Amino acid sequence: MSLKLVSLASGSKGNATLVFSDRTALLIDAGISYTQINTRLREFGLCVSGLDGILITHEHADHIAGLARSSKDCRIYAHHLTKSAILKKIGAQMEISSFEDIPDFMDGFLIGDIFVKPFETSHDAAFPVAYTFECGGSRVSILTDTGTVSRSMFENICRSQAVLIEANHDRDMLINGPYVYPLKRRILSDLGHMSNAMCAKVVSRLVENGITKQILIGHLSEINNRPEIAYKEVNSVVMNSEAEVFLTYQNKRSEVCVAE
Repeated sequence: MSLKLVSLASGSKGNATLVFSDRTALLIDAGISYTQINTRLREFGLCVSGLDGILITHEHADHIAGLARSSKDCRIYAHHLTKSAILKKIGAQMEISSFEDIPDFMDGFLIGDIFVKPFETSHDAAFPVAYTFECGGSRVSILTDTGTVSRSMFENICRSQAVLIEANHDRDMLINGPYVYPLKRRILSDLGHMSNAMCAKVVSRLVENGITKQILIGHLSEINNRPEIAYKEVNSVVMNSEAEVFLTYQNKRSEVCVAE
């Protein structure tokens, strides 16, 4: 059995990622409009109402912009603290009965034939999580929106054949760019976002074991990064391995990574 991982949208204007097997399809975050989600799912023969679940990482707008409408068609999975934060923001628009709480103990759970393992990240949200997915011997992970990568986070992604990981900003571009100082400080903090250099360091460790063969770099800032800069820095650490690096995009899907 194989698992496929593809970014449908990635960046500060909205995030949505599709993970699917032959039997089960999951959307991670719904940060673009309901119409856009359906348009991009259609390429894979899917629609929101045909998904087996939408899993939310955290309640920031670029991860839930299309959630209210999507909740009328699909079950939503979120940590109960994230759920509470979402309901405070857009509760009047939500189909509340569609929510399913992620267990506090974070041991993981099954949706269809995909085992879902949430793990906590370090971001300025109520209870931010990332996810690893398993189906048979296939394993993929998504790790974005974190200002640091702890040992436990790395252990959750290190045996995945395909990983979507954040490369949000070039540090020099951010420091010398137009953002006000408090926003720069937030992004650079342990509760902020990963830089290209941090991403490259994690990817370098990932490919050492020979298991991780495909890397999607995501959540690139339009203001504080450039695709060619992020790609060059991350790709430089995998050039002596069998791993490949691919970009994600705000307005179109990425390459489809296949873990088997």
